[in-house]
Amino acid sequence: MNTTNIPRGPRGDDDRSHAVMRAQAGADAWREVIHAQRAAAADHGDFYALAGEMVETLRCLDSLASVLVGQVGSYRAGPGGGPGREVYDDAGANPAHRLRAAVLALVETRDELGQAERAANRFFSAISHIGVRFDGAGDGEGGRS
Repeated sequence: MNTTNIPRGPRGDDDRSHAVMRAQAGADAWREVIHAQRAAAADHGDFYALAGEMVETLRCLDSLASVLVGQVGSYRAGPGGGPGREVYDDAGANPAHRLRAAVLALVETRDELGQAERAANRFFSAISHIGVRFDGAGDGEGGRS
């Protein structure tokens, strides 16, 4: 990601905004989930719990994209982009056109996230109807969880 001359919100100790630090922590956490699940035995309870977390994460990403649509859409191109700064395009294009393209990409992202959330919710629903029967070995009786 090119971060040259990008204005930011309140800073952490490493010069990243709180929002950026939390986004990175979230991405790092999902990478850890992937590695942990690869090593895990197949477990119905985990499938169900992970499906619910996937749905919630997709909803949060959709909400973030919505916030960004409003912020990027109101960002002013050219001189006066904000106090003491000028918004420009590093490739020489019209920054207003680039900002419009960015907003359209975010709108598309929201559409795709909505589709992904609906699919994840279908998985969540389907997996919630699956049960596991134990053969009763060791406990004297069969059962269902």
